This record gives sequence, structure tokens and C-alpha cells, in this order.
Amino acid sequence: MDRKHASSLISENLTSIYGFAFARLYDKDKVDDLCGEIIVEILGSAEKIRDDGAFWAYAWRVAENTFKKFIRRENIIARAEAQMPENSDGFGVYVSAQSFEEEMAEREEQNEEIYRLRRELSLLSKTHREVSVMYYVKNMSCSEIAKEKNISIEMVKYHLFKTRKLLKEGIGMERNLGEKSYNPGTFSLNFWGDYNYYSGLFQNRKLPGAIVLAAYYTPMTARELSLETGVAMPYIEDELDILETAGIIKKDGDKYQTNIVIITEAYETELWKKTKDMYPAASDKAFDDVRSLLPKIRALDFSWKDADDNRLMIMALNLAFVEGYKKASPDKPMPKLPLGGHGYIHGYERDWSKDHFRGITLGTNFDDNKIFYALVGYNVFGRPNFFSVGNWSDKQMAMHNAIKEAPINDNENAPYLIENGYITSDGENYHANFPVFKKSSFDELIEMLSPVSEKVCVLIKEITTMATKMLIEHSPASVKDQCADIATNIYSLDIMAILMEDLVARGKLSVPDGNDAVTTWGWRSDDHSST
Repeated sequence: MDRKHASSLISENLTSIYGFAFARLYDKDKVDDLCGEIIVEILGSAEKIRDDGAFWAYAWRVAENTFKKFIRRENIIARAEAQMPENSDGFGVYVSAQSFEEEMAEREEQNEEIYRLRRELSLLSKTHREVSVMYYVKNMSCSEIAKEKNISIEMVKYHLFKTRKLLKEGIGMERNLGEKSYNPGTFSLNFWGDYNYYSGLFQNRKLPGAIVLAAYYTPMTARELSLETGVAMPYIEDELDILETAGIIKKDGDKYQTNIVIITEAYETELWKKTKDMYPAASDKAFDDVRSLLPKIRALDFSWKDADDNRLMIMALNLAFVEGYKKASPDKPMPKLPLGGHGYIHGYERDWSKDHFRGITLGTNFDDNKIFYALVGYNVFGRPNFFSVGNWSDKQMAMHNAIKEAPINDNENAPYLIENGYITSDGENYHANFPVFKKSSFDELIEMLSPVSEKVCVLIKEITTMATKMLIEHSPASVKDQCADIATNIYSLDIMAILMEDLVARGKLSVPDGNDAVTTWGWRSDDHSST
């Protein structure tokens, strides 16, 4: 920055500089002197300032240092004048004890130096930090450190030399913490696959989310991430190890970059603008087509044939949407994940719990494929249309027993399913609180709904193609190869949920009262009677 531009910035903010001086001096007659010295110092080093954004952080640092020098000089002069004999020529200056202002300035300077030393220590890499602690804190010799760290004595000496150099350079630097130090952002991890070993990785923890968001578009060193998040290196290094092991972050040289697709707010906003007008016509057509089938649906053999029209419409639309989703979904194996299981992981730049779709379970078969149930979670209908996957196998067995109308047993998860509306109990047997079909009737219903599911399939393919193209444009090069799978998985499901939301919002469907699992269903083979 040139002196002319710096002078212009100072002139625009001269009141602030005077306010700074006025607040620190007891002797208000000296405010002009201090302001003048501050301005001279700033202008004298203007070429060191990078840009307007760095100007005032640097200027206030100069102002603090100038104030401390000003106080020392003024107090020395004042004390010297007080000790001079009358008619003295000014020689033989006597310096007495420090004044309050000088002590305060010196104490601030010492505290600042200690803070800077601690700051630089927190930024040391793991090896530099450990070697320094062994040598300076534990008083270990270079040979002892070399033996414990399994490195040469020369390498120990190198680390000590490098550490001293880094500390010396760093203490004299101005370092600004990054935005993530005070605004870590919101990050949610989403999983789609068989066994989810990732569910607790980001739960109730802001630091890993801040790291993943910070290193998404730009690779960063651990040191840079430490400054960006305002967290010391020992904690950053631990988080990076965990995230790298999980495949969430990858390391290239000394830099880390996020290794999963993040659905950003900007991307979601742009996609919604381009697709929102496609939903009302599609949902209206699906609604009208299914409504015309209600008399035929009621004639089928299933447990909910006497339910009200609203519940039957939700059930049938859900089945049509799921069939459309299945037709549109590519038939390919899911990749193996670093922590185990198979599937896809991606992130959101927001709280995922408010998403349109909350999960789907298909193809849970029992008794040699004679009993089946499926559960679909639309956020608009809330519970009991999605549930936690904890103790999954026991919950599946309880649902299976309800479809069979089996006697009450000691399944520990049955009370959870009863309380949340998935199943009921008459004191002797379990019962399904969702529609259960005979298999032949279920197949007949799916065939009836096939024209609707075909149209939903076309809509899903159209929107997921757009979503994929846009996601590639919004994502860094490092994860572009993941975009097609992620966009297809997310929006194939979200499209189903948005269609439901549109019908509810426009009053064609209503969220049922009570605790019925309206988007869950099951079937029994025709020769499988209840127990």
C-alpha cells in the first residue's frame, strides 16, 4: 500500500485514532502529540500493509506500540524534570521508579509476548512439538530423544533448530485467526448404504465439521487449519487422523482436502430455482390417477381396506413413488467404505435432520421370503414413518412378529415400536399398525399403479440428470467423480418427498391424526396364515 492511500484511510478515520489516544492518556493535553506520532509511524511503514483488509489490524498494532513508547518517554522526561535542580542545564537526569502507566504498558507487552509464544507453540507440528517438550521440559538429552523417537541425533538437533527458528519468526508475526474460529458453520454427514459406521463421527461436535468445510475447495496444511479454526495443533492432528482414516479427508503431501461431496447452500438454492415448477403438475397427475383407482384398491385383500381416503391415498402414492424410484435407480453395486460396509457418504452445509427424506428400508424378508415389510420416511409425515436403526435386527423381528400377528414375546424393542406407533398389542398378540397385504393383492396393486410409477421414474431421471450436472459445476475437482452417484441417491429420494410435501401444502393430502405408520407396508404370502 502506498503512503497516499494510507493517508486517505487515516483521514477518513481520524476520529477513531483520537478516540484511541484520548481513552489511554490521563493528560488530555498530550492527545494531539500521541495522535501525531501514531500517524507518522503508520505512514512510515505503509508499504508493509498488503491491502485495505489488513490495514486496520496493522494500524492498531502500531498504535499500541507507539502508545507504550510514548508513555515511557513522557514519564522519563517528567521524572527527570522533577529531579533537576533549579536553573539546571538539563544534564544529570535522575530516573526514579516506574509510573503506573509505564508499569501497565510494560506488563501488557510482557503478556503479549507470552501470548505470542504460546500461540506459536500451539502451531508446531507433532514432531517439532514432541522433541521440544522432551528436550526443554523433560530435560532429555539428544541421544535419549533419538532413541525414544527412533531417529538420528542429527535429526533431533535439526528439529530443535527448526523449532527455535519457527518460534523466533512466529513471535514477530501478526497472525489472524480464520472465520471458522468464531463461525464454524453447520455440517451434517449423510449416509446411504447397508451398515452405517459413520453415524457418530460428527455428532454433537463442531470441530470436525469446521475442518471439513474449511478444506473443501482449497487444500490446507494442518498449521493453516489450526489458524483457520483457532484450535491448537495437537487437537487438529487428532481430528485429521480420524477423518483421514474414515475417508472423509485425504492427504496429499503436507496438505489435506475434504474427500466427500458437500451439498452447499448455494447449490441447493440454484437447483430448487430450476426445478420447483416441475413438481405441482407431476404431483397433481399422480394424485388424480391414484384417486381414480381407489374403488379397485379397496377391493383388494389387505388390512387397511376400510381406512379413510386420505390414508389410502398416502399409502398408494407412496407405493407408486417407491416403484418409480426403483425403476429409475441404477443397478450397480455400492462401493466399499473405509470404516466398513458399503454405500455412499456426503455432507450438507446445514442441519440434515430437516431434510425432505429420512430414509428407506426395502427388502426385509422372513420365513423363506413369505413375509416382507418396508418402511419409508417422509419428513412431512413425521413419526412413526421413520425410526432409529439402533438394535436393527431386533426391531426387524418385532415388525415381522406383528405382520404374523405372533404372540407377545420378550423382544426388548417391541415397547419402542408400540410407543411410536409401528405396531400394537392386544395383550396376547402383536399386530401391525400399517397396511398388510396378501402377496397376490400386493402384486395386483403394484400393477395398477405402474402408469403412475412410470411417470415418477421419468421425473426422477430428468431432475437427477440436472442435479448431477449442477453438482459437478459446484464441486471441487477432487470430488467431481463422486457427483453422479451422490446426486442420484439424494434427489431420487428427495423427489418422492417433495411430491408428498407439495400435495400436503396445497391441501390435497393431510397429515393423519394419531400414530399410524401410513408410509410403511407389509405383505404375507398367500399360503402364510397368521400365527
